[in-house]
Amino acid sequence: MKTIEVDGIKVRIQIWDTAGQERYQTITKQYYRRAQGIFLVYDISSERSYQHIMKWVSDVDEYAPEGVQKILIGNKADEEQKRQVGREQGQQLAKEYGMDFYETSACTNLNIKESFTRLTELVLQAHRKELDGLRTRASTELALADLEEEEGKPEGPANSSKACWC
Repeated sequence: MKTIEVDGIKVRIQIWDTAGQERYQTITKQYYRRAQGIFLVYDISSERSYQHIMKWVSDVDEYAPEGVQKILIGNKADEEQKRQVGREQGQQLAKEYGMDFYETSACTNLNIKESFTRLTELVLQAHRKELDGLRTRASTELALADLEEEEGKPEGPANSSKACWC
């Protein structure tokens, strides 16, 4: 759990890390169901890790809620001398899937805060649209209720004993 501030809003985020291990696959699928944002992470020094991203994206598409926010992360950017996956490859894959892309390093703290902040912004934006839609519908319903109430009211004191508008 971590609390971060985005656009003046304090947001408490809950982070689950399955480390991509197969033994956690059934648990991971359960986490997807309630996820609002997902980092898909590969190791830039492992082509095999990068190749697994397609499988993880498929799982996310199958098990996560529609509209879940996703960011592709190339991790271990501090290990440039061991790089097997080019930055451009990561950018291209992220573009194909419609995701933002960051290269990060947990070791040097490169883009860690930035990537978490961006995913939180994306989640907030997605939910603001929902909330704005709910607010608009609620306002419309209230306006209609006011109109219906006005239509049901008697017109003047002469009719006040004939109509009930409670």
